[in-house]
Amino acid sequence: MTPTRVVLFEEKKQALYLYSGLYQSRADAHELTKSEWITDIPWNQNSIRIFGKEHKEPRLTSWMGPGYKYSSIQWPTSEFVPLVEQVKNELNNMLNFPFNSCLLNYYRNGQDSMGRHRDNEPEMETSLIASLSFGGSRKIKFRHVDRQQKIDINLHHGDLLVMQNFQDDWYHELPKVKNALPRLNLTFRKIKT
Repeated sequence: MTPTRVVLFEEKKQALYLYSGLYQSRADAHELTKSEWITDIPWNQNSIRIFGKEHKEPRLTSWMGPGYKYSSIQWPTSEFVPLVEQVKNELNNMLNFPFNSCLLNYYRNGQDSMGRHRDNEPEMETSLIASLSFGGSRKIKFRHVDRQQKIDINLHHGDLLVMQNFQDDWYHELPKVKNALPRLNLTFRKIKT
């Protein structure tokens, strides 16, 4: 069976696609914190420099793949755990793209967040990025760099969001909310090696 792709945005070569609930059966949304998706991952809470000041990232993170640097964080080369490698291989086949890395973000509650940014570091291939969500629903917000255009998307348990050629012209963020179940996000990318 071919997964259903919903086009959320398409303009020239840029696109946002959603595969709703594609990975719903891989984890239980309400038992996420006790699942192997959390217990088998080596989590960190890095310090990040923003406007010259050091802050703890407002979430836990983990990296799998070739060495990579963003902001003031340097990730060494790290092996995939089998659980994440299996999903990476499935997505490589499904999307016909050679992902070789994954940034994992664990949002423990609604106060964990990610600020507005673009994934456009020179060592990253930005033509395709796949973002997989497990656990509580959260809203991801996109804003165009030049125009006043905005796109808000509610991501639910098991949803796969695919960003095609989106990083140069669009910021994205996951803002704080009052209440939220824990959420795990796996962002698959290709690092140029």
